[in-house]
Amino acid sequence: MCIDYRAVNTLTQRLNTPLPRIDECLDRLGGAKYFSSIDLKSGYHQVRIKEGDVAKTAFNTRYGSYEFLVLPFGLTNSPPTFQKMMNSVLQDYLDKFVLVYLDDILIFSRTQEEHKEHLRLVLQRLRDNKLYANLKKCHFYKQEVEFLGYRISADGVLPSKAKVSAVQEWPVPTNVQEVRQFIGLCSHYRRFIPGFSAVAAPLTDLTKGIGAKKRPVQWTETCQDSFEKLKRLMTTAPVLLHPKLDQSFVIETDASDFGVGAVLLQDDGKGTLHPLAYESKKLSPTERGYPIQERELLAVLLALRSWRCFVEGSDFVVYTDHNPLQYLRSQVKPTPRLVRWMAEIEMYRPVIKYKPGKENGVPDALSRRVESAVVDKTLGLEPDYLYVTRTIADEDWPLYYHIDIPNDLADSMKQRLEREKDKFFVKDNRVWRRVKMGAKTTAVLFCPLSRRADLVARFHEGFGHVGKTTVFDLLRKRWWWSTMPQDITDWLSSCPQCQLASGANKKQHCAPMVPSSIPIAFSRWHLDFVGELPLTQKGNRWLLTAVDFSTNWPIARAVPDATAETVADFIYEEIVMKFGCPTEIVTDRGANFTSKLVKQYAQRIRTTHKLTSAFHPRTNGKCERLNGIFKAMLRKYVHGAIHMWDCFVDAALFATRVRKHRTAGFSPFYLVYGREPVLPGDILRPYLISSVANDPRTVAEHTARELEELGQARAAAEKRMLAVSEYDKQRWDAAIMKVDFEVGDHVLLRNEQKYGLEYNWMGPYLGSHIHLGYTWTASRK
Repeated sequence: MCIDYRAVNTLTQRLNTPLPRIDECLDRLGGAKYFSSIDLKSGYHQVRIKEGDVAKTAFNTRYGSYEFLVLPFGLTNSPPTFQKMMNSVLQDYLDKFVLVYLDDILIFSRTQEEHKEHLRLVLQRLRDNKLYANLKKCHFYKQEVEFLGYRISADGVLPSKAKVSAVQEWPVPTNVQEVRQFIGLCSHYRRFIPGFSAVAAPLTDLTKGIGAKKRPVQWTETCQDSFEKLKRLMTTAPVLLHPKLDQSFVIETDASDFGVGAVLLQDDGKGTLHPLAYESKKLSPTERGYPIQERELLAVLLALRSWRCFVEGSDFVVYTDHNPLQYLRSQVKPTPRLVRWMAEIEMYRPVIKYKPGKENGVPDALSRRVESAVVDKTLGLEPDYLYVTRTIADEDWPLYYHIDIPNDLADSMKQRLEREKDKFFVKDNRVWRRVKMGAKTTAVLFCPLSRRADLVARFHEGFGHVGKTTVFDLLRKRWWWSTMPQDITDWLSSCPQCQLASGANKKQHCAPMVPSSIPIAFSRWHLDFVGELPLTQKGNRWLLTAVDFSTNWPIARAVPDATAETVADFIYEEIVMKFGCPTEIVTDRGANFTSKLVKQYAQRIRTTHKLTSAFHPRTNGKCERLNGIFKAMLRKYVHGAIHMWDCFVDAALFATRVRKHRTAGFSPFYLVYGREPVLPGDILRPYLISSVANDPRTVAEHTARELEELGQARAAAEKRMLAVSEYDKQRWDAAIMKVDFEVGDHVLLRNEQKYGLEYNWMGPYLGSHIHLGYTWTASRK
């Protein structure tokens, strides 16, 4: 029942009982291994309304006026009133082994014995106060429960499966209100998402400005990437440990041009630092203008403010990849902003230590946006630590610029900067660097961090997507920064047009080989068509082939067409009637094989019909190799009489059956019949025992021996085939560049049917489902 109590709420004096902070509740679960959750039945309705206030809840219907005798939904004081009552009922248990959030109760304990007693105390207290639980929604003695939208266990905290599913199924927003709803849901779990503010920045930007909630949004590719990455991060959210308040904490921070980030860590008991929470913040336009030193300190300040309840009064270490932060306390002339921030930071007495950026991966990623990651990180020596200052000697004199080195740097850094100092100078309000080009020395502009990506893109795209050597040659004559070659390589490797048009080695883009298991004889058949071939005098244009995977026994039939009826007749007459119903058949995705007729026939004989991947003939490699052998044989048999090729199919079949198979080590004939064939012109027939052919005992012994040898031969063939398959896999995998795809990744698909100037690749496609092995489903974005 929904009642509009807005008129009453405007006249109501609000209670000052706040609801518990969910993150603070979860932080109290450290060390707990057993959990029970209790949901009160119709929670608000178990609280009586004071007699004098019943009339205030009145509402009209067409059947008359009614008043609530119990606490209704919709009143501004309903949540705080109910929370205040629950706090009063369970006051002496709160935060010791009970958490309460409105009508949701969580009981947590370290041992089973403790949990049994804790549960008894809580249930008795509910009984004494006549509060009833909804048994269907209660869970007792669990090592993992869901509470307030989170999955809680002894290992830590994860988002609820239902909430994760809701995010995964969320449709693409079409207006501002829908964007805000999606951001709101994800923001509830931002502590699990590294770099949430940076990842969500393109979506957050859509909600800015004045306008109606239903105002359409301009959905760009960047927005789509942000939308899909948030979904993927929700799916792969890490388990966050419960904080242990008796142990020390570690904070790692970092800042970039776009944001600041931090991660709170603690030893997991195995000597490894494990995350407790992530925090990040998108910088405002004003904050982006701060010097690098102030942005790095802002990241530290963000972490301390967010996790004050953990670090205040305790020993902890802050790791940063900005070395000068270690020496802030000794800085001679700090800016007013630094003075204010340092005064606040000194309240916590942190130990600030330096950790190189390459070792500070998580917070570094938190602070950086996706689109700036390629040429965002500055390595090596650059003027980031050099101060460009200006002085005025007299009012009539112009400005003088010079390079200064801060006094608060380490001695080694000072020495390095001192050596490089003379290579930089200021002219026309710009920083220049002297560089050698051949035998002469010239000056080029120093490129600030924020402009590098744009410069590389402009020179690469503006000159027809030229390669890295050309881009480097063009840029080095005009600009300088220390990591230019590597940044160019990284940026060009992610250029969408170059990826689509690249003609890279095919093997580099293949998945690792997944060897097939060896089934029993005649249980798996591979089928394929050869053709269209020249029309014969008998009216045949196609050769329909099949091969048994285990024995390599080939079958072939010349046929006039390649229809589904021809396929069904072939399976029935050549396979089922001669070898029995197979367990499975493997074909490509041709219309004749995927037709309703073939599908129904396969179902009728209880045979699994497997299809190869599109544009991937190696999946049906057995038949592909057989077809190659048949075509080579027929080409030689016909001697130019190409319209009589169907007369030589049986001869080609027999030759294929009696030849030793390279992989199996035996001929298909031997693996089927247990003996070698008698060929025209053979004098000896080893399978006959002429002198004792009529002796039943000898014949029986001979038959038993042949069967035993046949079994041994098939086992040996299977062993050889597995060994060769493993060898082929090792060679194949060594020659490819393995890439592990995940659901939500964007990929390009090779354009196998490109024409003229079309791209070599198609896409991008979005990975939506991973199948067995390295096969997965992708769809257009």
